[in-house]
Amino acid sequence: MAASEAARQQKLPLEGVRVLELSHIVAGPSGGVMLGDLGAEVIKIEHPASGDTARSQSNGGQTFYSFNRNKQYLALDLRKDAGKKIFGELVTKADVVLDNFAPGAMKRLGLDYAWGRGINKRIIYCSVKGFLPGPSSDRPFLDELAQMEGGLAYLTGYQDQPMRAGASITDIGAATYGVIGILSALYRRERTGEGDHIEAGLYETIVFWISQYVLGAQLTGVNPPPRGSRSSGMGKNMGWGVYRLFPTRDGRQIFIAVTGNRHWTGLCDVLSFTDWRDSTEFNSNKKRGAHKPRINERVAAAVIQMDYDDIAARLYKALVPYSPVNTPLDLVNEKHMTEGGHWMNLKVGDKPFRVPKLPITMERTTAFSVREQPNTLGAHTDAILANLGYSGQQIEALKADKIVLKSDRMLNTDPSDA
Repeated sequence: MAASEAARQQKLPLEGVRVLELSHIVAGPSGGVMLGDLGAEVIKIEHPASGDTARSQSNGGQTFYSFNRNKQYLALDLRKDAGKKIFGELVTKADVVLDNFAPGAMKRLGLDYAWGRGINKRIIYCSVKGFLPGPSSDRPFLDELAQMEGGLAYLTGYQDQPMRAGASITDIGAATYGVIGILSALYRRERTGEGDHIEAGLYETIVFWISQYVLGAQLTGVNPPPRGSRSSGMGKNMGWGVYRLFPTRDGRQIFIAVTGNRHWTGLCDVLSFTDWRDSTEFNSNKKRGAHKPRINERVAAAVIQMDYDDIAARLYKALVPYSPVNTPLDLVNEKHMTEGGHWMNLKVGDKPFRVPKLPITMERTTAFSVREQPNTLGAHTDAILANLGYSGQQIEALKADKIVLKSDRMLNTDPSDA
C-alpha cells in the first residue's frame, strides 16, 4: 500500500462502539459479525453450560465459524442474580445489546429494554425476532418457516411444491436490517443523547423482499406463477426476451440476461445474428418478450456450439450480462473474489480457510480483516471481568459458583449438552 493511501485511510468506522451479543445459530451472530467487522467491540455472551447452539450442531462447526469472528467471549449465567449484576455493569458501559432469543426471553430474565434504559438511557437494544409486533409476535419462528409463510418459497418452487432458498437468507437479511436500525439509532443518538429499541422480523423481511409480487397480485387479482421451470420460465413475469440458463458444448451452463436494447445488439453480435440485430421486430423488451420461445430456441442452438469460456469471454467484451452456475467449491478459487481481495483468512485449529468479507468497500477505511478468530466458550471472561473491576479472587469465586466459565472447548461434542 502506498504511503499516501495509508495516510488518508481511517480507522474502522465503528471503533469505540461496544456491543453485547446475546445470540445463537445465524440471525443474531450474523448481525454481530457485521458490527465486529466494521470495528465494534463485540462481546458474545453465552450460557456457561451450553454456549451458542451452533457449537453443538452436527455440521463440523461451519455455522459457528462463519459468523463468530471479531468477537470477545464471555460465558455468563444470566439466570442468576450475580450474572444479572455483571450484565448490568456491562450495559452501563455498552452502546448496543443485540439478541435473537425466543419471544419474551429478555423480559422474563428481567433484562429487557425498559430495564436497560433505566440504567443507561443511551443504550440501543436490537432484537432479531420471528415477527414484529402483532398477533404472531409471540410465535417461535425460523428461517425456513419465514420463507414459507412470507411467500418466497411459493414463488421460488414449483406448482404445489414450495422451495426454500439454499442459504439462510432470512436470518442474515433480518439481521442486516437490524444492523441498519442500529446504525441509524447510533447516528440519531449523537443529536438526542438517547438510545432506542429496534426489532427486526424474519417474516416481515420476506414480505418486504417480495413487495413487487404482492403489489402485482393486487393489480391483477391473480397470484403470479411459481418460478420453477415446470410452471413458468425464468424472466417470464418481467418480460425479458432472453433471461435463462443455456447449456454449453463442454457440459457447463451459462445464464444470459438481455434487459435492454444494448444487451440485445451485443448478444446478436456475439452470436452473429446479423439478421436480427437491427430488426424492428425485436427492438424493444416488449417485442422480444412476445417472441420468447422463438428467440430462445435460436440462442440455445448457437450457445451449445460454444465452450463456456469462449461464450463468456465474448459476452464480457460485448457488455452482455451473464453468469456461470458456481458451487461453493467453485467460489473458493473464483477469480474476482480472489484477485479482488474479497476473502478473509480464518483459522480453525491449524487449518486456514477463506470466508467472504462484508460485501461493501469503504475507500477511506482500513481494510476489513479477521482481528479475532472464533474462540472457545468464555475465552475472554477473565479480561472482561477484570475490565469491570473484578479482582482475580472475585473472578475465581464466580467460576466456582458457575456464574461464569472459561473453557478450552471450542465446540460441544455432545448435542445433548445444549
